[in-house]
Parts: sequence; structure tokens; C-alpha cells
Amino acid sequence: MAGLVELTFNSQLYSAEAIQKAAYRSMHAFTLDLQVDGGSMLCKLIGNITTEQEAFDRAVEEFRKDVLDYQLRAQLQAETAPIRNLIMGLAFSNARLN
Repeated sequence: MAGLVELTFNSQLYSAEAIQKAAYRSMHAFTLDLQVDGGSMLCKLIGNITTEQEAFDRAVEEFRKDVLDYQLRAQLQAETAPIRNLIMGLAFSNARLN
């Protein structure tokens, strides 16, 4: 059985949604216990009974990368939403741009 790792993320920098999405990708290797404590998100990663230690360690490393990836994706989506909405509006409008 793999081990247990506790990670802390600053809740001003990372959303619970980004952490949950990253954990969903790694649920083959561990389960997540997520708690919010003031300005911190406490993540307890508990290895699955069938996960070997080496695989668990790799999954934890990927989890950390995925949290950042999902957070940056959310930020980019929010920052580009007005432009994306404008493009979609123009694409589906009946107006001609002559």
C-alpha cells in the first residue's frame, strides 16, 4: 500500500475546483481529503490499497502539476471570456462585416 502525503495550497492562489479536478485525474492512485482552513487548502492524499509507493509518488508529482494546470486554465478562460464571447457572437450573428 502506498503512503500518505499532506499538501497545503494558498486559497488566494488556487481554487477548490482546480484541486478537485486534479484529484479526479489521479483517483486511480489515491483519494483526496480536502479541507479549507482560513487562507489555506489542506490536501491529504491517501494512497489506494493497490497502489505501489513508486506509482503513488509519481501520482503526487503529477497532481501538483495538474493543480497548477487547471488553475491557469481557469484564469485564462476568465481573462479571455469577453473576446471569446465577441467572436462567438459575431460568428453566429446575421450581421455582415462589409
